[in-house]
Amino acid sequence: MGKSRKPYKRRIVGLSVLLAFLLALATFLIFWFFGARYPEFYADLREEAAIPGLKEGIAPQGLCPVESEEYEFAMSGYMVDGSASRVYLIGENKSKFVTLKEGGEDVKTHFGGITAHGGYLIVASGTELLRVELSAALGAEDGAAVTVYDKFSTGIQNAFCYCDGEKLYAGEFYRAGNYETPKDHRITVDGETNYAFVYEYAADASKEGGVVSRIPEKVISVRAQVQGIAVYDGGIVLSTSYGLPDSRIFTYENILDGAPSGTATVSGKEVPLYRLDRTNLKSTLTAPCMSEELFVKDGRVYILFESLCKKYKYFVRTQIDRILSLPLKAL
Repeated sequence: MGKSRKPYKRRIVGLSVLLAFLLALATFLIFWFFGARYPEFYADLREEAAIPGLKEGIAPQGLCPVESEEYEFAMSGYMVDGSASRVYLIGENKSKFVTLKEGGEDVKTHFGGITAHGGYLIVASGTELLRVELSAALGAEDGAAVTVYDKFSTGIQNAFCYCDGEKLYAGEFYRAGNYETPKDHRITVDGETNYAFVYEYAADASKEGGVVSRIPEKVISVRAQVQGIAVYDGGIVLSTSYGLPDSRIFTYENILDGAPSGTATVSGKEVPLYRLDRTNLKSTLTAPCMSEELFVKDGRVYILFESLCKKYKYFVRTQIDRILSLPLKAL
């Protein structure tokens, strides 16, 4: 009689373990999806224009302001179906997109960041920065293609770019395993490791590629998982994220007018190196997942999010469908 009850007892134990696992999983998922709270991030938040193209499959990556009576922002991104990458122009209640052509072919590379300078849009595309005439994009029909005006190679994988009017910045993204950077870009000081470089160029719209020289004036050493940078008089802001965990917005002192911490070799030349680390970190702000590129304008930081991209929207805790801005004092 005892022997015949053992399989029954094992089934009871097995079911109990399964139910305990399912209960734990359900509890975790409830807290995961409904427990996200960002009081400091939302305290002084302002919603800006809607992020366009999400239903069509855009993966938003880059954001910058543009000088136009009709449009306030330009946004770059790649398409999850592999079709031609897009640049959107975004106004208060309107938007349109253009694709880019080079040599008569659609550009389908991973568009990272976007910035504007001297009548041009500058798009991060692999190891290259592509320039497009802003007037051509503004004058094009919705969905039309415009031709790349010129380009230059930075020699790094450009995940983001930024222009403050005088300097152009282009930087790489590091994540162990799938987004590696060159070993000499990984610098450890006092137990803290930075994994990626941002190049600073002197911007000149009249020059080929929009820069005075293809060799950067400075190299900035930054942490892992940087999605965007904004450099302004009072500081340097980094947007960092990857996947579903919370984003972090790091604000540092602007150390670029001070003495460098060393040098880096770029195309065989020694370039001053500046390191962003705990010694010049001012603040850290926790934000919803998948923060992308950002920029600073008129005392506010504007942030783009990727969380409603078709690839991710069913898994993220906080789905953001608008460009968001915060006063710099809130960082």
